[in-house]
Amino acid sequence: MLLTTDRLLLREATLNDASFIYRLLNQESFKQNIADKHIKDLNDAVNYINTAFLTPYRLNTFSPYIVCLKNSQKNFAQIGVCGLYKRPALNYPDLGYAFLDEFTGYGFATEAAKEFIQYSSNALKLKHLCALTEPNNNPSINLLKKMRIQIQNSNQIK
Repeated sequence: MLLTTDRLLLREATLNDASFIYRLLNQESFKQNIADKHIKDLNDAVNYINTAFLTPYRLNTFSPYIVCLKNSQKNFAQIGVCGLYKRPALNYPDLGYAFLDEFTGYGFATEAAKEFIQYSSNALKLKHLCALTEPNNNPSINLLKKMRIQIQNSNQIK
């Protein structure tokens, strides 16, 4: 699958994304607002890509995608992830996203989320999505309110 917006390209992850995933998942903001995935080295990042990205692709189920800048001097530089997750405690797919800190505040998460919501509605024919966020993550809460996504407090999910 490949999705594009004016500024972004959303593509499937590959094992070549290991250094990017290592960097993204080790940001303090990721650990505070999402979780510490215990990615200690590139081997852990490769294993995470296999589990969180490649296995769902093979099973043709909900999965995250790499978000890249289209017009980058770094040739489609990776800046974040966005996609759907199936959580056992939720009745609907969970819209999830995370971006490198230096790319927050520019509307990239909103742009990627909008594109993924349109894809979910038009191609996947989904009528409902929800999202998990930490109660103190106001930027994410505000984005989800703009998207009109049902918000679940992650502290309520067991």
